Formats: sequence, structure tokens, C-alpha cells
Amino acid sequence: MDFVEQTYWDKSYQKTQFTTLPDRDPIKIWLKTFIPKGSGTCIEVGCFPGGILSCFGELGYELHGIDLTPRIEQELPAWLNSKGYSVGNFLRKDFTLFNPKTEYDIVASFGFIEHFSDWQAILVKHASLVRKGGVLVIEAPNFRGPVQRLLHFLFDKKNYERHNINSMKPHEWGKTTKNLGFEIVFSGYFGNFLFWADDDNQNWGQKLIINLIQSATKRILKKLPNSKYYSPFCGLICRKL
Repeated sequence: MDFVEQTYWDKSYQKTQFTTLPDRDPIKIWLKTFIPKGSGTCIEVGCFPGGILSCFGELGYELHGIDLTPRIEQELPAWLNSKGYSVGNFLRKDFTLFNPKTEYDIVASFGFIEHFSDWQAILVKHASLVRKGGVLVIEAPNFRGPVQRLLHFLFDKKNYERHNINSMKPHEWGKTTKNLGFEIVFSGYFGNFLFWADDDNQNWGQKLIINLIQSATKRILKKLPNSKYYSPFCGLICRKL
């Protein structure tokens, strides 16, 4: 990842607890709306800490993963196995150097491609791992939408700068994958409205405003329809023909 040093992720994940996503989580809802139950294979690129990957386990898929974080090799597959999911191979490896001999029924990543300057090449590499009839799932935060962009720039700037804002174009992802022989199932924005801040260096005024926004979200804003202008997530789901 050329926007973020691997040491940042390793430090961030040292004490991360493994947990499944709650049923109300927007990404989980999105996946269960468009991904059918199955018994094939699923690989998540940048899979640690496995919460999203567990959604595919709940749908019946055999779980595989690739990441550079040390805890991926033993701790993550052990936790997934303890949850009763079918567990395959977990590799501590650089995805850009990953050249498997197999293809997968589902290839997915969440919050991954937007950390690269050459995100198109990363997307094409994802697509190359999908078996005929299989599904590609790509998700990224929508920091490009003007409302989210302003909020993250003002209140979450360090985190904002770790992302390639120009990569957050789901319709461009769709054009690329259509040229590679995929049909689009979903391309757009979801999650209604949410705002979070990973940067913990805000002053008291910034923290107050963040709390007000999050309070308003719980009461009113979460009911807004999905929009490229303010929804928190953008995503692509497509099937290889």
C-alpha cells in the first residue's frame, strides 16, 4: 500500500479483538442483500481482523484470506474455525505479489483498493482471481462525496490523507470490470448516512461537533436515502460471465 506504511496497520491491529458484525451493520446488510448462500470458496484481500469475512462464513462459503498483518496466520483462522465456519488457507503475503494457481467463487476486499495510487491495477488483479460464474465484491469508504469529504477533511484529516480519494468511483470500477467480462449486480453508494473519525487528535471543539453529528445520525440522518453526496460507503458487486 503506497498510501500507508504496513507498520501503521500492524500497530493498529496488535490488540484488536475478533468479532462478527452485528446484523444492523450496513456492510453486512449490503452483502446479505446481494450475495446468495453458497458452498464455494471466498477470499478476502486485506482480510484482518475478519469481521466482514465472517459474513461470508455465515452464508456458507469456505473462507480464505491474504494480509500482511502477523496475526493472520494462526489467530484469525483459529477464531473463524471456533465460530463454526469452513476455513481454508490464510496467507501472510503482499497481494501485489500474489499469483495463486486457483480461482475463487468470491473475491472481495473492503477498504483496500483506495490505499493505492494505481488502484486500477489492484482492481484488475482482484478480477483475475474470480472463477467463471463467480462474484467480485469491492467496497471503499466514500470520502469523495462532498459532505463526507468535508467532514473527514475537517475532523479526521490524518485518516483522510491515508486514502486515495480519486479511487472512490464505483461506476468507474464497474466500467473496468465490464471490459473484463463481468456483469454488474450493484454499483453505487450505500449506508444511508454515517460519520466516524479514526483520527484521535481532535480538539475539544471538533469532538463536540462530531458527537453532535453522530447524535443527529441516530435520531434523523440515518434515515436519509443513499446518495453519492453523503453516504459513507461505495461498492461494486459483479459476476464473471
